[in-house]
Amino acid sequence: MLRHFSRIAIQNAKYNFNECTVRGMAGHSKWANIKHIKAQKDGLRAALFTKLARQIRLAVQEGKSADPAINSLLRAEMDNALKRNMPIGTIQNTIKKCQGNKAQLKKHRLDIRFRRNVYMICSIYTDNLPGIKMDATAMIKKSGGVLVDVGHMFEDFGLIETRCETSNKDNLEEKATEDAIQFGAEEVEVVDAESGLVNFICTPAHLIGLTKTLSQNGYSIENSEHMFTPNNLIQLSAEDQKAYNIFLQKLRDVQGMEDIYDNVE
Repeated sequence: MLRHFSRIAIQNAKYNFNECTVRGMAGHSKWANIKHIKAQKDGLRAALFTKLARQIRLAVQEGKSADPAINSLLRAEMDNALKRNMPIGTIQNTIKKCQGNKAQLKKHRLDIRFRRNVYMICSIYTDNLPGIKMDATAMIKKSGGVLVDVGHMFEDFGLIETRCETSNKDNLEEKATEDAIQFGAEEVEVVDAESGLVNFICTPAHLIGLTKTLSQNGYSIENSEHMFTPNNLIQLSAEDQKAYNIFLQKLRDVQGMEDIYDNVE
């Protein structure tokens, strides 16, 4: 598998295919930190269908239609759910429920410090933040955590994982880099040239627009998300790790919990 990292020098439009971007991450490149975060998240798929159903509801809400023929956001989320083996019947039932639910889902963020040195950013989608926050706050405090701004401990950006639909695999790196410059991405990584897997990084503000542009220019979108990576990673003792795992499970059980980012190795 090809592991070749590239950073896009937008200002001077020069290609630098051999520079591995490092931003104060204690020896970890941004790409390595992304892989660390993704590996953690990919291991938490027990509530996958709940998360997919929430994304379908958001697509209906934002696209203002339950008809995938006219709502491209919904069509994309349906395709994503099918790729992840969600039954078509379950998808259709989810859409029907959305039509009868007028409450608006909104994305919210909770910043947490757990004990002394574990920092966390949680993304929650809910139509009842006061109720969710009241229950979560009590659990967090009881577990040894506190709600406090930890944004300065993380770097945030948009990550778009794609599959390039091109027959010329030999020039994939050049094409991806040119497209990244043209469309406004900050960095690009060819993950696997043979299968056409390419990752793009952008600012959070450009995530939706760049995702749409890439999908219109020969890229199939595998995943698109606003991510947070820690500036520094820490290691916990066996005892602290055990306590943290218990706390993590309680957080995952919070209704509407979408993603959890932390600084734990």
